[in-house]
Amino acid sequence: MKSVLIIDAHPLFRDFLKDKLTAGKIEVNTASEDRDAFTKMITTLPNLIIMDRGMAENQISDFMQKKISDPNTASIPIIMTGPLIDKALIGSLARYGVIKYFTKPIKFDLFFESIGNVLKLPVVMDTTPCVLDIHRNGNIIFIEVAQGLNREKLALLKFKLAEMIEREELENPKIILMLTNLDLTFIDGLNLEYLINNVLDNPKVHRKNVKILSLSEFVNDLVDGHTEYDGIEVTDNLPRVLNTLVESSITTSVSDLITEKILSGTGMDDMDSSIETRFYSDTGSIEKDESIGSVFSVAVIDQNPQSAANIQKTFDSVGAKTDIFSTGKDFQEQYVPDKYSLVILDVLEPESKGFEILNEFRADRFAPPVIVYSASAQRDLIVRVLSSGASLYLMKPQKPETLLDKAISLLNKKI
Repeated sequence: MKSVLIIDAHPLFRDFLKDKLTAGKIEVNTASEDRDAFTKMITTLPNLIIMDRGMAENQISDFMQKKISDPNTASIPIIMTGPLIDKALIGSLARYGVIKYFTKPIKFDLFFESIGNVLKLPVVMDTTPCVLDIHRNGNIIFIEVAQGLNREKLALLKFKLAEMIEREELENPKIILMLTNLDLTFIDGLNLEYLINNVLDNPKVHRKNVKILSLSEFVNDLVDGHTEYDGIEVTDNLPRVLNTLVESSITTSVSDLITEKILSGTGMDDMDSSIETRFYSDTGSIEKDESIGSVFSVAVIDQNPQSAANIQKTFDSVGAKTDIFSTGKDFQEQYVPDKYSLVILDVLEPESKGFEILNEFRADRFAPPVIVYSASAQRDLIVRVLSSGASLYLMKPQKPETLLDKAISLLNKKI
């Protein structure tokens, strides 16, 4: 059985991951402190580490150094989550085995796809379009679901709701489940039950305090015919429901409550970003951006298909996004500032325009560093390459690990 070690993740995020991966027959271990993390790593030897940048920088550095110093753990891949940081810093993490870095809020479909690719196991994701919002007024919690019922987001709801109840110290929370924008049928029955069960899973939520706002006869019939849902009311009248739930201690009027908390759209953006439900499909983009999560991006300019393919394979192994250009002209036409962390260039190819590119980059202080990778040992050529602005000259062929180490060391110097 494949195993994963989750280190220092937000409790809500950790529990969500653990449930999801365990359901996929993946063994999951967790660790919350740097010393505990190293012990767990060397005793379980996981196939993958999922790590959040929640620890102090010195603790992360200490853990990483211990990891790569132990031959049993050095090659364990890491998928890291955290805030937006400098691209060069992300790239420098590759030397420790970090193959993907996902900034928050995490796009979960791409996140789990990366986990599946590393473990060589399918991690199935429900990509049904779904907007899920949760917010609170006093002891009333509003849960709004629109577009569709996505099982991944419904699963995360259970943990999100538990965190809100615990954080706000709610002893007798009232729940209004708002489904008015959903046109549900019997096909949605299992997902609807999953939604309601995840709400009722919290021991502080009592069925008599759960109200479902829906215009669907199917929702009403399902709840009425379900003995475990006795006490839950389905209605299409929000003001009447609020009148029954609003306590005298809450001074907000029902009309104000509707205006401020229902129509204002406040909700998930107020919560910790590590627990948001974000999918790539939520952005509305048509084409998938394969660079999401990559530790750094590389442009390879090489007319030799086999040489270019070998370089791409080398950098793919550490989660880099690699673009291949057969000529320097192609690269110049498609080059976008800030897109690449590194350029690898063969100046000996007749159409590489190598020195032209080097001169252009030398005049641009924001240009990425360039490694010239060519099959010549001529001293004059090497001197000319370095004086034209190249950061490094390497002679073909090199072992993949040598090329990778040189590239990562170069990125480290940029920080």
